[in-house]
Amino acid sequence: VTGNATIQAGGGIIADGMGYASGSGTGVGGSYSGSIGGGGGHGGNGAGGGAPAGYSAYGGNTYGSVTAPTEIGSGGGGTYSPTFGGAGGGAIHLSVTGTLEVDGRISARGLAGAGSGGGGSGGSIYLTAGTLSGAGAIAANGGTGTGLGGGGGGGRIAITYTANTFSGLMSTYGGGGYAWGGAGTIYTKGNSQN
Repeated sequence: VTGNATIQAGGGIIADGMGYASGSGTGVGGSYSGSIGGGGGHGGNGAGGGAPAGYSAYGGNTYGSVTAPTEIGSGGGGTYSPTFGGAGGGAIHLSVTGTLEVDGRISARGLAGAGSGGGGSGGSIYLTAGTLSGAGAIAANGGTGTGLGGGGGGGRIAITYTANTFSGLMSTYGGGGYAWGGAGTIYTKGNSQN
């Protein structure tokens, strides 16, 4: 965007669940017999699901860049009805030469699983702006694991700017469930910083 851009209160740029589908992705959660899933991983590890002793519904691993994230989130484990993992969050990359005012939402969260599926991991939000302002929300959170499913890991947020007056919420927390997914990453850097 050349000039300024505003996301008004009540509006948003939303990529929730626009990443990898259930049972797929770079950090996909594992599953036990397709019926209990671990959470997808991305910026944080996905949580394991509550599989019986001696079996695994592992959480997915981390991947992607901390400083320039462009990867989509991974799906949670669980591939047989009625258990499906949640889809991962998508990827948003926005460059604004002037002021980016965020009073609404920029979101790339993972979705909740179904049955005992694992939650999807959060996706990526990569912003560059002359000035970042507003009081809205910028989030790439992991999705909730349902039943015995593990929570999805948080995604990744990276923001570079010349000036920053943003007073809203930034979050990449892991989703709940049988166990909580790991927190993702948030990276902010002023252009004058080394």
